[in-house]
Amino acid sequence: MKNLLAAVDFSTCTAAVLEQAEWLAQQLKAKLWILHVSTDETASLALTTSFSDYAPEMTSMPGDVQLARDTSAEELKREHTELLSLSAKLRAREIDTRALLVRGNPAAEILAKAEEHKMELIILGSHGHGLLHKALLGSVSEAVIHHAKCNVLIVPQPDKKTTPPIL
Repeated sequence: MKNLLAAVDFSTCTAAVLEQAEWLAQQLKAKLWILHVSTDETASLALTTSFSDYAPEMTSMPGDVQLARDTSAEELKREHTELLSLSAKLRAREIDTRALLVRGNPAAEILAKAEEHKMELIILGSHGHGLLHKALLGSVSEAVIHHAKCNVLIVPQPDKKTTPPIL
């Protein structure tokens, strides 16, 4: 294997995903791509919310749209900085690492990048959400498993009491 894709979301599972990815990249002497997909929920929520049902005078709120755009830009910058930091730490440990930050649907973007860069393994976390979460929001890991054209490794949610963060 030459190309591994570790999909991270900066949740409590990220450290465990990167620990597995680093170990595999080291053992296989493979390039490790770290991918974060920004969903940009803040901006889309503000742009699609309509107040006309509640107060017709509030149908146009340009200040709120600008606030949402500013908040979205700040969040994207924070995610970019965090992703570059993770990549730099792995490179310092002599892992050939590349960072990718894209916007969109997480499952679709993970699958697209895996195909685009000819990944041989996708590594991502399982958050162990309940049935309600899965019914309402869907499951990124489930979608990736069902549609990936390469192998997929699902890293379980670490036990917060026993697993210290590695990065």
